[in-house]
Amino acid sequence: MLLLALTIIALFLLLAIMIGACIQGIELHGPEQKVQNFFMRFRAEEDAKQELYESAYRIVMDLGEALDEEDIIAQCDAVRSAHDRARAFRARAADHPVPMSSSVSRLSLKVVK
Repeated sequence: MLLLALTIIALFLLLAIMIGACIQGIELHGPEQKVQNFFMRFRAEEDAKQELYESAYRIVMDLGEALDEEDIIAQCDAVRSAHDRARAFRARAADHPVPMSSSVSRLSLKVVK
């Protein structure tokens, strides 16, 4: 029984090493390239979401600083700049839609009488 457990653990370890080699590899053949593309797709989606979040955060923080500005002319210029950046962000975010999580999609409105 112990030998069977060690064999299964060794096989899983070997499989993990093979997948890791496919992900980190450079000169890959057909099936290896498919494995790499499969795992790298998830990384690319996470990177895109993180980039969108960071960009939106910077726009909001800059807008907050603009609204705290004492000089009205400087405030208008800063708000206009933040507005232009928000428009560009919205156009860029349309290319990478972020799917709603399952907890958000379950929420619904109820009719109260």
